Amino acid sequence: MEKFSLEIDHQRKTIIDFEINDWAERANISLLVKCFESTVLTTIVLGEKRETIDFLPLTVDYEEKYYAAGKIYGSRFLRREGKPSETAILNARLIDRGLRPAIKNFPYEVHITNIILSLDPDFDPDILAFWGSSIGFSFLGYPWLGPVIPVKISKLNNNYLFYPKESEKIFSDFNIFISGIENKINMIEFDGLEISEDEVVEVCDLGIKKINQLYFQVSDLLKEIKTPNQNIFFEDKKINYLKFGEDFLVQNNLDIESLLFNNQEGENIDKVFKILEDEKNNLENYHYVYQGILEKIKKVFQEKILKDKIRPDGRKLDEIRKVELLVNILPRVHGSALFKRGLTHILSAVTLGSLTDDLLIKEIEFEGNKRFIHHYNFPPFSIGEIGSLKSPSRRELGHGNLVEKALKNLIPNENIFPYTIRVVSEVLSSNGSTSMGSVCSTTMALLDAGVPIKNKCAGISIGIVYQDEENYELLTDIQGPEDFWGGMDFKVAGTDQGITAIQLDVKIDGLTIEIIKESLKKAKSARLFILDKIDQTIKEPRKELKQTVPRSAIININPNNIGLLIGPGGKTINEITNLTNSKIDIKQDGSVYLTSADEIGIKKTINLIKLVTNEIDINQILEGKVIKILDFGFILDLGFNKTALLHISEIPKNKIEGIKLNDFLRVKVKQISDNGRIYVSLINERG
Repeated sequence: MEKFSLEIDHQRKTIIDFEINDWAERANISLLVKCFESTVLTTIVLGEKRETIDFLPLTVDYEEKYYAAGKIYGSRFLRREGKPSETAILNARLIDRGLRPAIKNFPYEVHITNIILSLDPDFDPDILAFWGSSIGFSFLGYPWLGPVIPVKISKLNNNYLFYPKESEKIFSDFNIFISGIENKINMIEFDGLEISEDEVVEVCDLGIKKINQLYFQVSDLLKEIKTPNQNIFFEDKKINYLKFGEDFLVQNNLDIESLLFNNQEGENIDKVFKILEDEKNNLENYHYVYQGILEKIKKVFQEKILKDKIRPDGRKLDEIRKVELLVNILPRVHGSALFKRGLTHILSAVTLGSLTDDLLIKEIEFEGNKRFIHHYNFPPFSIGEIGSLKSPSRRELGHGNLVEKALKNLIPNENIFPYTIRVVSEVLSSNGSTSMGSVCSTTMALLDAGVPIKNKCAGISIGIVYQDEENYELLTDIQGPEDFWGGMDFKVAGTDQGITAIQLDVKIDGLTIEIIKESLKKAKSARLFILDKIDQTIKEPRKELKQTVPRSAIININPNNIGLLIGPGGKTINEITNLTNSKIDIKQDGSVYLTSADEIGIKKTINLIKLVTNEIDINQILEGKVIKILDFGFILDLGFNKTALLHISEIPKNKIEGIKLNDFLRVKVKQISDNGRIYVSLINERG
């Protein structure tokens, strides 16, 4: 057992304690990571060597345990953890995205598991899980570019905070999670309030300085620590895969350049792999040939773009594919839009519901409600494949969350727009950057639904063809082959005022601050171009909600009268909702949120609420039943033990004789006496 500590922020006295132990003795690595009262157990298990794969067989899991927060969650009939929460999946993806670029030519299956054993509500354990995963992998002894350093920064009250508390992140202008190695950033996750490109560059520069400080500090620390797993890897013999691939291509008269750079969106490279599959049984070194073809394609892709400054589909480096936009395309849907950018087609549909339709979230790191929800679906037909429609994948959850981050700070608060908003983005055709396409289609669908968003939002992805820091080219609006063969996917979403969300993934070692700065500049230019297209299609939110949308309203009552509205055992409020077919949501400050199928239901609900809470207004319209006829007028039952006097002087003479017992009359409040008696006049309606 060996223990060591790392101070990640001197000013705030944030110290992480590590302990190499035997808790998970049969795993290759068992590492306990602690900070304040949060504790994470990171385990790493090394699997078999798999030489015949062309990807890194890395799996990262993030396991939340209810006991870590002192909670008993789950179904009443199954009080235990189930499938990972969305937060757990996003955190696992975050760690994977940070580690993967730093691990080169690693043919072994490896499984990293982070178990949250204890949760400090003000210190998110995701950072401990990242530290444990990074340092734990270093202990395996395989030569890699790590340790990868995770850094969190928030801006609160014009101050930059490193590794902020959860209570600080809520009120921050932006939150950014970055990771990287010496002088480079290899992963970014960002959301904020329309932040300028210059400020994002500034905070990334701060992040790189912090990464450098901790990178050297940790590297020196790791040299002093010996683990049983170091030096268990043997250097593989060097194989010239490229020659195997080139020989096969020549023998089969296949020209990679003409197939890849065909001046059409998409690619014909599949032809190569179909021929390779047909010849598989005749090839002694099939895997070598396969790897060689991959290397040849990447080599041609990079050399052609770097030399001729032209892309596979013939576009210029900063050229955006053809954009087509449609709104209001689904008749009964509350808001709909179709966004086309080349072969990437996204359909977004908005549903507006009452505030009681919000999403209840019960996780160990967050418990509360969410009224803006975005879901993203990526069916197999969108890429021309056959497959079953399953529950959302990690990728789908991640992309859906990214779109939600991009737009959440633009959604009006419930006092302005008292609705729960759910948007579903359906990827109908995919050829690059469907998440950023979903940002655009969601924006248009929200406008079509009449949601008064604070600003329009659009997104774009920037790619890179990279040889070294001095020799690279950035690609605006990357399509499939540029994503697959290129070096990064730099997704940037925002408005004409600034950036609201960023997600950066790389395949190269990482990005310098200059590349980040240049990428954001190109992303802004493309974003403004698309925003202009959106503006030409739908300039502002629909003024009148569609007839299929439920109507809503907000009224305020005296908080002391909330009990009167609810009634004994909820009797009064249930009776109102049954009478009006409405939904009522009461806040502690006396705000009452109403939803009904139409305006008539809303008005009726408001009248009844004011009636039962003794907050009736002069000139308010009510409906009452005649329960007694007097010489000087009529007594009306308004409901809820309330009556009113309709004096004959308030009734046109030609109407008096026509009023009978049990008639329902529409009346207007004329006066309310000091002792609460209500006097009304008959509304003289024609017909």
